[in-house]
Amino acid sequence: FLGIPASALYLRKFGIGFGAPEALAAALSNQAVEVRIERLALDPFSGLLARDITVHERQGEGRLLAKINAVALSLNLSELSRRRIVVDKLSLQNARVSIPVGTGDSAPRLAVEDVTAEVILLSDQLRLSRFTGLVAGIRVELSGLLFNPAAFRLPASTGTGSPLTPEWAANVLRELEALRFPDGPPTISATVEADLANPDSLEVENATIHSGRILGKKWRLEGVDTHGRFADGTLRIPRFTLRDRKGTLEISLDWSAREGTLEASVLSTLDPSQFVRLVEHKNDLLRKLTLPAPPQFEARVVMAPREGQPEWSVTGMLAAPAISLGDAHFRDAGFQFAWKDGKFYARDIHVTVGRGRFNGRLWIAPDDFRLAGRNSITPDSLISLFDPKTREFLEKMEFADLPDITIALHGTKPDFANMRGSGHLKLGRTAMRGSWLDSAEADFEIGNLCVTYKDFLIKTGSGRGTGSFAYDVGLQEARLNNIRSTLMPVDVLLWIDPKIADALRPYQFRVPPSAVVEGKVHLKDATKNNLSIKVETSEGLNYELLDRTLKFGKTSAVVNVIGTKVHADVRRASLMGGNVAIKALVSIDDKDPTFGADVKMTRVNFAQLTKLYFGYDDSKGVLSANYKFDARMKEENLMRGTGSIRVEDGNVFAIPVLGPFSEILTTILPGAGYQTARLATADFTVGKEIISTNNLVIEGAGFSMFGAGDIHFMTSRLNMSMRINAKGIPGLVFYPFSKLLEYISTGTVADPEWRPKMIPRFSPQASPSPKRKKP
Repeated sequence: FLGIPASALYLRKFGIGFGAPEALAAALSNQAVEVRIERLALDPFSGLLARDITVHERQGEGRLLAKINAVALSLNLSELSRRRIVVDKLSLQNARVSIPVGTGDSAPRLAVEDVTAEVILLSDQLRLSRFTGLVAGIRVELSGLLFNPAAFRLPASTGTGSPLTPEWAANVLRELEALRFPDGPPTISATVEADLANPDSLEVENATIHSGRILGKKWRLEGVDTHGRFADGTLRIPRFTLRDRKGTLEISLDWSAREGTLEASVLSTLDPSQFVRLVEHKNDLLRKLTLPAPPQFEARVVMAPREGQPEWSVTGMLAAPAISLGDAHFRDAGFQFAWKDGKFYARDIHVTVGRGRFNGRLWIAPDDFRLAGRNSITPDSLISLFDPKTREFLEKMEFADLPDITIALHGTKPDFANMRGSGHLKLGRTAMRGSWLDSAEADFEIGNLCVTYKDFLIKTGSGRGTGSFAYDVGLQEARLNNIRSTLMPVDVLLWIDPKIADALRPYQFRVPPSAVVEGKVHLKDATKNNLSIKVETSEGLNYELLDRTLKFGKTSAVVNVIGTKVHADVRRASLMGGNVAIKALVSIDDKDPTFGADVKMTRVNFAQLTKLYFGYDDSKGVLSANYKFDARMKEENLMRGTGSIRVEDGNVFAIPVLGPFSEILTTILPGAGYQTARLATADFTVGKEIISTNNLVIEGAGFSMFGAGDIHFMTSRLNMSMRINAKGIPGLVFYPFSKLLEYISTGTVADPEWRPKMIPRFSPQASPSPKRKKP
């Protein structure tokens, strides 16, 4: 009663010695693996129980293959009576198996938990009646029959040249351990049969995978279901299904390992957004990608044997209801495609963006890229996809109507430097920098980093523009050839160079002039500009000068843009019954904001001119003058110049500055003040905010007036003197007193305060200096 329980307890706790563990381990080892048993116990319920078993490879460094905490063994008693140890059956009940992934003691391990298995060992067979266990949280259920287990050989250790490195296996293990299964562990089950002496005899029947929800770090699946078999070297999966909350992925395939062929069909309505997020950090475009609705993808994959490597071909289609890349929103996008041996062809490509749509086809092969299509998508609707510089340019464009562009491109690579092609462009109402055109149409060619628009036609209202235009990205210049236009020059130049347009903006044509344009505008280096513009207008133009509008009549002009200088030559323009010629020079260089002009006026109506600028009602006669000056932008008060002026047949005393001399002359020469001063001439200079003259001469019927002095045009302050000479006998009488007929003014233009130079004023107070005001 005591001996048997005590012996059983001892054998269960301390195990069997006397070389029994070593002998049993040798019976379980073979040429490929070596089994080591740490302790051999006798359990009254489980029988012979081997604990802390390790399995090592015999070849190489003897790498550790597995650790097993406990295995129940059943020995062949008849063989045991012949002093031979033969194991008939192995049983595992809630055992733990640890398989290292990689080499070294610190290598991560694949843990197989809750292992329940029963293995029956016959002379040339190994029958796995059942095997269940949790492998990285996945329940695996196996059964089957293996022939010739003694012929089994382990594959060689994975070398560094193989992608299946220990590091790769460790990463896979970590990813599996990070998964969560809220609906319980997934199940993988199969029945296996194979002759281990002939690996090609492997057969796997009733292979299934079933899972509920699977949660990753950044993704989730609602379920997985798979059924398949492998026999005669052929894998057949009638259905492999993945489900997410928006759709499914279904795959069916046949793969023949012997023949090297594969056929597969793929149908997907999965939402790929969550999988894109796994790699979005590697691509700027993927970071912007969102899919409001899952796309539909269909494909047929075929692999056929060929010398050297298999031949692949894929055909299918993609249809996406909506795609967003940042602020660019695509809808109704899709295409049909074929891929074979590195060659890709897509047809029926279509996508809608905003109000526009693109339809086309694409061919990509080694050193061969082709694209053909028709587009009505406006570039500004794709603005978020471009680099900042291109985005800045597109922000200045507006499209009231959709463009219509047909294009055919080919090249060795899909980049502009290698592209050649041709097409046709048609624009509706479109604006650049606020300059609108009603329509534009042109054929174009692309090649050598240049886009050339041939025989274009631009319409705006009744205006027309024709010619050829080349936008050369390689040379960074725009070339204009034989452009003839009845469009507003400023509106056209706003499309090309706003600085040149600003230089011509003061010339406001009442109706579009007739213009001829030739030359080039450099896009980066303004010193290389060389552009000629010839302008003719019978209706004239308006010009803003000193806050007043001068209305010119028929005008002929030539504008040459040479480097950073705009040379404007208005050869002849009618103005107020006379003529004006202007040669202007304007700098468009931000570092040298200067301008200048040489103006000549011939017999301009003096009355109209003074009425416009000074509101004088009584001036008469005609004005001839010339003025040559130069100044800096926003520093016009510091302009410097010289000129001369001549007023004929006029009423000089109608000018308020000289008006008081009418009363002065009446006092000196009775009746002379009512005579009109018919002629006035003067040479003058401008500088330091002062207009200066030394030879102002005014001629009347019976007198002459000679003046000199300064006008401060920023403050209207005067510093002038005037001497009166009578003609004929009165002149002889008053000659000794000529110094008494000299007058000076230190007042303002509006209030000149003329007084005799030789008679001082009696007021002890000096007049205060007037404030500066706008000229």
